[in-house]
Amino acid sequence: MITTIIFDLSNVYLEGILGSHKYFEKKVGTPVSDTYFYNEDFKRFMLGQVTEDAYWRSVIKENSWDISIDELKTAARKNFTEIKGTREIIERLKKEGYTLLLLSNHAKEWVEYSEEKYQYHQLFDEVFYSFSLGIAKPHKDIFSTVLKRIAAEPTECLFIDDYKKNLEAAETFGIKTILFTTAGNLENELTNLKIVKRRKILR
Repeated sequence: MITTIIFDLSNVYLEGILGSHKYFEKKVGTPVSDTYFYNEDFKRFMLGQVTEDAYWRSVIKENSWDISIDELKTAARKNFTEIKGTREIIERLKKEGYTLLLLSNHAKEWVEYSEEKYQYHQLFDEVFYSFSLGIAKPHKDIFSTVLKRIAAEPTECLFIDDYKKNLEAAETFGIKTILFTTAGNLENELTNLKIVKRRKILR
């Protein structure tokens, strides 16, 4: 029986950094891929080992961009918007009495901005971030750490994430998983598991 539902944040509840390049692509004068953001300093940023300024400085240097750190910060924050339908699902699950957790690979500065703007942390019984734990998904230690802190067995937990490798790591503990694609698909999966009652599917 599922009692505890663990949500990812980026690309599940909030849009992440993917897509933020559209706000400055014209300025740098060349097509920009999302992969430009994922360097070694990005990993360190998610683990709380470097500041946001240091991370963006490394991106600018590696790509030889004529763009300021502040412009990149603004672009990222513009992209941190709620994914339609997910909050409603979380609120329904909260009313049903499920224990709700948040487990996210995220950076301190981005979390502070997003929590203040959307107040989503109030929906969860507890939140876990990679920058505060010093561990990131899909490392198995992050799941063992969370499981030690909550009063639930792995088989009582459901984990929702948009990245298959994170789900595979959770499954090694016996945690049930759902791959997030859209809020409508998530509601359908939760309905099939009899976690929420069937109703009109979100589109």
